[in-house]
Amino acid sequence: MSLNNAVVARLLRQYAGTLVVEGADRFRVKAYRRAADTIEVLNTDVAEFMSRGEDLKSLPGIGEGISRTIEEIIQRGQMPQLERSIAQLKPELVELTLKPQLDPKKVQRIYKKLNIHSLEELQERLDSGEIREVFGARIEFHVRNGLDERPRKLLYHAQPLADKALEFLKSLPGVYRVSSTGSLRRKQDTVGDLNFLIASKSASALFKQFVGFGGLQPSTSRNAQQAAYSLSDQFGITLRWTELDEWGLSWILSTGSVAHLDELTQRASKIKHQLTPDALTSAGIDISEEEPIYRSLGLSFIEPELREGRGEIKAALKDQLPDLIQLTDLRGDLHMHTTASDGVNSLAEMASAAKERGYEYISITDHSQSLKITNGLTEDRLRQQIENIEKFNARSKSFTVLKSAEVDILADGSLDYSDAVLKELDLTVCSIHSRFGLNKEQQTDRVLRAMDNPYFNILGHATGRLLLKREGYELDMERIIRHAKANGCFFEINSSPDRLDLSDENAKLAKEAGIKIAINTDAHSLSDMDYMPLGVNQARRAWLSANDVLNTLPLAGLLRCLRR
Repeated sequence: MSLNNAVVARLLRQYAGTLVVEGADRFRVKAYRRAADTIEVLNTDVAEFMSRGEDLKSLPGIGEGISRTIEEIIQRGQMPQLERSIAQLKPELVELTLKPQLDPKKVQRIYKKLNIHSLEELQERLDSGEIREVFGARIEFHVRNGLDERPRKLLYHAQPLADKALEFLKSLPGVYRVSSTGSLRRKQDTVGDLNFLIASKSASALFKQFVGFGGLQPSTSRNAQQAAYSLSDQFGITLRWTELDEWGLSWILSTGSVAHLDELTQRASKIKHQLTPDALTSAGIDISEEEPIYRSLGLSFIEPELREGRGEIKAALKDQLPDLIQLTDLRGDLHMHTTASDGVNSLAEMASAAKERGYEYISITDHSQSLKITNGLTEDRLRQQIENIEKFNARSKSFTVLKSAEVDILADGSLDYSDAVLKELDLTVCSIHSRFGLNKEQQTDRVLRAMDNPYFNILGHATGRLLLKREGYELDMERIIRHAKANGCFFEINSSPDRLDLSDENAKLAKEAGIKIAINTDAHSLSDMDYMPLGVNQARRAWLSANDVLNTLPLAGLLRCLRR
């Protein structure tokens, strides 16, 4: 066995899978997966790294124990722990070690109930609809994602890998220009693979040299202008080569969704253009950049996040595209937690970090009393926090902490605090954290009744989805948007990487109804405050400008807007 980085990463990842099946401590599982991630993007062969006398423990996520394991893999050409673990597992469980997105406990319950003995049978029962019928939509969603041969990653998790690949590509000799393309450049909340456009001296040389990046497995497909690779977890990376003087056209064609490119092609045909290098250059159009090509089609420039085929071509024809929100437009964060409930940092620490980011205000929204698992605040504790915030604000000259709470929407649509307490707050973020199993009508009515409370301000993480883990509960968003508009309520885009809720589609519907949206981090620690760019990405995909976003307002304007 040729022990390149791909093989080492694959062994570490499979061992993590055996630990999951065996029910090992989740931190131990995470440690092996993190080590696999590190080896996978190491820009040198791990065996060569060791032969130079370099210390593996200097690499992120590799401690003493895993360092010895990697050394043993290199020296012996095998991983004894993995072999011992596999020897003790039934064949159907060995299969599960290669599917890290599947929860072994859930799958084994399905196997037992349906008398299944392999992933092939599991796929058949999934396709037949039996899993949904017997176990429900949430289990079906989990199994479908877990069996996906083209596994998706959260944008948040894919971006660091993309940055490493870009850094490596830029370092190669003969490379003139490099950029991400596809869903990564459009900033989709999850991506199925990484796509890069490269202008370089030689395509064949480029494709050979890229094999030296981390833990790539051999190219799965290749032609004169494109090569596809995969990592040990089957996540794909595709390189597309272009001539430098054709960069703009290639960038457009490799970035847009199928729907966007179809509409762009139709637009070109109407004015007797073809989206080919020869046709455009013979018409005197500069194809080395994107803007001249859009202009030649009578279109204003379309930002990458909008290239989804959702009306952007028609809007660009009329020069009616929005001036998209920027991170620097935000004046504060309206959804944050402290040690008073389930946060890691104090109010003062969160405020200090927000000031360093240039914010003018934040809203501390610790959990309400019914959510006991998060140490939710009783009314007495909330009143004490209100008093602490008032004292803090009295000492602060240029920064304000808003008196707030993340208030649970209870099953009957009532809010988790009395009106007597709610009226003391500057704002509320009202969210669902329980009874996800209610049907669409029941869940919708629950939210509508909550919005009828005069102290309801912002609907938090509206659908409760966790990307790649669970679908959100069903809501009639059109009814909710109409009710929010009538009642003076708002929505949030929750910037947590696995939420990004509202979706871009629903946020666009809210914008079109004239409802402002807050972009919040739901930060439970100082580091979580770094999630804000993800929410801005989502807002841009929803066509939001600064005027559509609640927390771009100065404090006085925000408080006026919140009054019902």
